[in-house]
Amino acid sequence: MSTISDNLDRSSISSVEEQQVEDILVAREQTDLLEDKLGDAKLNRFEMDTKLRTHLTYIFSLVIFLWLASVISALFFNKYLLGLNISDQVLIVLLTTTSINVIGMMLIILKNLFPKNNE
Repeated sequence: MSTISDNLDRSSISSVEEQQVEDILVAREQTDLLEDKLGDAKLNRFEMDTKLRTHLTYIFSLVIFLWLASVISALFFNKYLLGLNISDQVLIVLLTTTSINVIGMMLIILKNLFPKNNE
């Protein structure tokens, strides 16, 4: 049977150093691979965010257009064509809330399209 000291004598320092160098090279390759995968994941997330922001912009723009069209038609056709006879206070509230909604939606769209932090 071989003793511990015989086994220690067989292993040389150079073989340990070679193993460490190989381990370092493998670790570097794995790190590079992980960084590539992380970069791809960030790129995919950026593309998906861009598509989502584009769709939301179109949806918000359509909602704003329809809302404004309905308010304008209610104002214009109030007495003439539809005969709604809406009171002046209701028309003022309608105009005020419409203005606030349009400004709020546009602020939401602009804040999402142009965020302050650039990641």
